[in-house]
Amino acid sequence: MSRTILNVEGMSCPSCVEHVTEVLSMRGVADVVVLFDEGAVAIDHDTTVPVGRLVAALQNAGYEARPRAAT
Repeated sequence: MSRTILNVEGMSCPSCVEHVTEVLSMRGVADVVVLFDEGAVAIDHDTTVPVGRLVAALQNAGYEARPRAAT
């Protein structure tokens, strides 16, 4: 299991939280936690789910997304 944190632009309301969670609910994703105040989302997923697929799903839903840089 991997955890990926993506910075997400365009989340501006509570319904965005629902939408982002729905968009990322796909096979291989175990948990999605929207960090609204940080403009990010934490995703626990199988290693078979590429980060690019998660980013593409959000972009197709109208959000700008990119992996958070490691600190």
